[in-house]
Amino acid sequence: MDTNRDLNEIELENPAQPTFEAADHHIDHPFLISPIAPSREALLLITVCSAQALVQACLAQAILPDSIIARSFSVSDTDGTWGPAAYGLTSGTFMLPAGRVGDMFGHRRCFIVAWVWLAVSSLVTGLSVYSRSFVFYSVCRGLQGIAAALLVPNALAILGTVYKEGPRKNLVFSLYAAGAPIGFTIGAVFSGLIAQLSWWPWMFYCTAIASLLFALVSAIAIPKLPGEFYQAQQQDPSAGKHWRKDFDWLGCFTGVSGLVLFNVAWNRAPAVGWQAAEVIALLVVGLALFVAYLFVEGRVKQPLVPIHRISKDASFVLVIMALGWSSFGVLIYYALNFITRLREQSILSAAAQCLPVPFAGAAASYLTSLLLSRGVPASDVLAFSLVWFLVGNIIFATMPVHQLYWKQAFWMFAVAPFGMDMSFPSATLIMSKLVPPDQQGIAASLIATVVYYSQSIGLGIAGTVETSVAGTSPLRGYRGAFYTGIGLSGIGLLVALWPVFDLRHKRRSSL
Repeated sequence: MDTNRDLNEIELENPAQPTFEAADHHIDHPFLISPIAPSREALLLITVCSAQALVQACLAQAILPDSIIARSFSVSDTDGTWGPAAYGLTSGTFMLPAGRVGDMFGHRRCFIVAWVWLAVSSLVTGLSVYSRSFVFYSVCRGLQGIAAALLVPNALAILGTVYKEGPRKNLVFSLYAAGAPIGFTIGAVFSGLIAQLSWWPWMFYCTAIASLLFALVSAIAIPKLPGEFYQAQQQDPSAGKHWRKDFDWLGCFTGVSGLVLFNVAWNRAPAVGWQAAEVIALLVVGLALFVAYLFVEGRVKQPLVPIHRISKDASFVLVIMALGWSSFGVLIYYALNFITRLREQSILSAAAQCLPVPFAGAAASYLTSLLLSRGVPASDVLAFSLVWFLVGNIIFATMPVHQLYWKQAFWMFAVAPFGMDMSFPSATLIMSKLVPPDQQGIAASLIATVVYYSQSIGLGIAGTVETSVAGTSPLRGYRGAFYTGIGLSGIGLLVALWPVFDLRHKRRSSL
């Protein structure tokens, strides 16, 4: 991964990536591959953008009805949070190797397999109700998260491999980002309807049916991509042996295990306290494994993530995304719980209050595409996105328990998607410019890992603050959580402004 170039130099130069066109390469079209028909391109975009939507829908479908699911397994609401937590944990951690696996086996192939995996794991999650074991249900949710981990980086890599730099690619990435708020809203609304009016396993059965349909459409719509593993295997039958030798198995084990244990420690601590032996042990072992991962990555031939080649500016992008999205995880979780537990409103009412989200997400995607097409640097768009994460947390941190929805809550649901849909495409575009086409999966997995993993860590930090300051007042604890979100997004905004001002200085110096 050639990331030694300065991020701001890339913004100034906007270099073109090498292309893979066939004999018609002299024709001006927006693809890095041979041109495809508009109908096939539409199907491709539908299925790829739907990956982002369904991943978010799967996250939302266990947040609102978590108390109903917990009661069906006869566990407390506190233990019931492990349903959504298990999904977030595996989707965040397994994205680290997912991009590398996609680079080896082919992003198209892994994308289709991921849809099938999601269908099977969703079916089993619904059937887990008959086991009467909440542990088994949580494990099934974790299997759903692994499917999400395969879907997201491979979807991003497909878009990065298919489209050239330019307005079409900017628009496509914006459409992909729009799938997040739309999917979350659909997941919240339909899970609320099904859980309250019918039987909660049916929301997982519906996910299984939709996933199978998307797997079929993906097989038809996504063309074979250049440089993928299956092509190398056709040319050299022994190529299949090389990936077993070159794949960073030790780095995968130490990296994933370290992230899992560190995450579990942070999310377990609010319930049992940081002084608990299990929390200390998980934290120490997790940190030790992550140190071992850094040691391994510097010495293997094909590292899972070539950390030593990641430039300072690429690291800045990852830090900014981690701070922004960790604050978003705090915001959305505590906002929904604020509505259902402090305001004592039904989950259907909470789901209905999310309805501004898809419309705001569409507006944010259009704005992002417009800004990028007008030549606004992606680093500026990324910095601007942190403002909306910050504003959303401020709105709920200062909101009275009993207040008209339209005064403050509505505005949070209207502005928060601008943070999501402006940060994701801008950061992805920046990273895609920093890597060659054959390593788009690694870049995509880095962004996706940071986005999903940071949300879970943010909840762990906010949960610690909540339990520390709440005392006998749940409202005080929620305020503490929202102020934690303000701190995370505020620091992220300050960090994001550095490359913006640095770029302005370089432009003035070049005149």
